[in-house]
Amino acid sequence: MDNGEKKISSLFDGRTIFNIPEYQRSYAWEKVQLIDFINDIKNQRRARSYFLGTILFEEKGLEDNYEVIDVVDGQQRITTIVIFMKCLISSLKKTSDTEKERDELELLSETYVKHRKQYKLRTQQDDNDFFHSYILEDNEGDLFIRTSSQRRLLEAKQYFMKSLSYLSKDELNEFKYKIDECSRVLVYSVKDTAEATLIFETTNDRGRGLTNLEKIKSFMMYKAHIASDEAVSILLDKIRSRFGEIYREHECFNNEIDEDSLLQYHFISYGDWTGKDYQLHVYRLKYVINNLISTGGNESALEYIDTYSKQLKETFYAAKEILNSDLSYLRDIFILNRIGNFWPLLIKTFKYDGTYDKSQFSLVARYLSIYSFRVYVVNQSRGNTGQSTLFNLAKEFFGDFNVLYSRLEGLINFYCNDRTFRLGLMYSNLYERMASKDLCYFYWKYENYLRMNFQPKSSPMSEQELCSQNSKFKMSIEHIASQNPRAGVITDVSIIPDITEEFQEKYLHCIGNLTLDPLSANSSKGNIDFDCKNTGYFIKSSFKCQNELNEFLDDGKWTNVSINSRAEKITQFALEQWSANFEK
Repeated sequence: MDNGEKKISSLFDGRTIFNIPEYQRSYAWEKVQLIDFINDIKNQRRARSYFLGTILFEEKGLEDNYEVIDVVDGQQRITTIVIFMKCLISSLKKTSDTEKERDELELLSETYVKHRKQYKLRTQQDDNDFFHSYILEDNEGDLFIRTSSQRRLLEAKQYFMKSLSYLSKDELNEFKYKIDECSRVLVYSVKDTAEATLIFETTNDRGRGLTNLEKIKSFMMYKAHIASDEAVSILLDKIRSRFGEIYREHECFNNEIDEDSLLQYHFISYGDWTGKDYQLHVYRLKYVINNLISTGGNESALEYIDTYSKQLKETFYAAKEILNSDLSYLRDIFILNRIGNFWPLLIKTFKYDGTYDKSQFSLVARYLSIYSFRVYVVNQSRGNTGQSTLFNLAKEFFGDFNVLYSRLEGLINFYCNDRTFRLGLMYSNLYERMASKDLCYFYWKYENYLRMNFQPKSSPMSEQELCSQNSKFKMSIEHIASQNPRAGVITDVSIIPDITEEFQEKYLHCIGNLTLDPLSANSSKGNIDFDCKNTGYFIKSSFKCQNELNEFLDDGKWTNVSINSRAEKITQFALEQWSANFEK
């Protein structure tokens, strides 16, 4: 293919198949980019050219008389153009009145969508069949979306079809003219992988919106070419294959952690840094490789690139496994949602744990869940408390789990020992001090402790039940005795103490006067029969943390004595549940 500026129509014309290589990221455009795309074309003046950007190709040769071209840079734009033209052709077909118009649309489809039996664009393997079957064709009867990129592909098609459905025939033809005749791209087409890498590195790593992951990929491929006096195809193929796997793994993350954060966590785990150098991890990586090459250590640079890309691929795999794990202590960390400081250590220990059930990793997760609850939730420490120590533990860890356990236990006791933990739990205004979701987590753990240890035993309450956002089942924290009886768990005024100023200050919002309750429960309590109120309600509740309230009644009433007794029981439970000195 010739280099230079080309009209979009001439770029797609002919027997050409565009292929998105496996090492490229999957389709990533969201609605905001789609809106910009369609608005830019709509607002473009008819007499002027519209520049869509630079496209970098690597020519791969012939396949069944078709020229196959890898899209090294520009795959998002190429894919979007194909989807848009598919939707535009479908819309125009609904308005075509003559045989001539229908023939012209068939030619247009052969240019942009499918030439005879060959589709003009191939995406990565995981999405290719979906792209052809559901995006370029209209087989939506058995639609099944497996990846985030497939969802984005479908959303792009749906957005374009909806946007075009409001346009007249003349307006649709105006879009066709602007794409076909006015839109242009600047094409670089090469036949050598190393040359394509060189062009990509020098034209894209200049602050044009690439992610750090993409910058590092292009940089390593370019430096592998520079550092080798011989053919580098083997190492380049490794790098490309590994980054292809990295992108595929990240598609499974469901936006739970972004790729650049994970890249930084990887550097914290394996990089050579001091202080807060890890915040400049892209610069540090480049410095190391450039320094090796400039001092004649080409072989060392190639080995570094090989090792780094291999470890990075394993990090993305480990992160996916961690996100999908059902280990209870790990799930606790995710529920508490303060995981940023823990990621490097979780990744490193997951990789080093060779046990079949990840039992060593599970113990690390237990320590970190204890740390999260004691330090961040109960002690209300700042979000970066212990961060530097945790990051250094990850960097310095190479498989000695017993030493790590000891360090984590010491760290927990340093920031929140048992005395501090107890004082935090017994704080008189705990309801206002702790976030509602953290209190729900705490009483959820207490509820399950009661279900599993006291007769009649029952199945524990699941994480899904705790985190449900359904208004009927959503959990909340309720006062047992409230200023407004109908708003609390106890609705019978006869057993509620006088809400004096002292009671409000010392007991109303403390740990002993709070319990887990569905949001929907208040209205139902207001409607129950008199016989079901008072102690009868506690017995009928499906929550053991409410069933047990009868045990704490003081001469048939809920008093400060009741609250103090229950607070002591719950605090003892917490000291055991989140003890840093547990038996391994």
